[in-house]
Amino acid sequence: MLTIPRPFFNQMIDHLKACYPLEGCGLLAGNEKGVVTAVYPIDNILKSPAAYEMDPQQQIETLLALEATGWLLLAIYHSHPQGPAHPSARDIALAFYPEALHIIVSLRDKMTPRVRAFQILEQEVVERKIKVA
Repeated sequence: MLTIPRPFFNQMIDHLKACYPLEGCGLLAGNEKGVVTAVYPIDNILKSPAAYEMDPQQQIETLLALEATGWLLLAIYHSHPQGPAHPSARDIALAFYPEALHIIVSLRDKMTPRVRAFQILEQEVVERKIKVA
């Protein structure tokens, strides 16, 4: 189970709200026990309300930073500003990190974002539990 300490959870949500009405995206790093230790917001170069693509330079720099610290890539997060907290067909097709969870935050109701996590492996989507501590 992925555990997100409340300050990191809030940082992720605040980042995604700041990107609204466009999709926001980023990475969550953590330890081998599945506890998040850092949030890495990354620019969405598509600047779209319906799709995201992480800035490749920022993504590479973040992955190198994780390697240097010994942290793991635990999750990839992004928002669906007006859509459901469920992977789209595009999200499923572009799930290139099967070891990482995909956290999707629906901002349909910005005051009460809906947050769900999924494991996506070879086009199969399985919802996973997350704990905000």
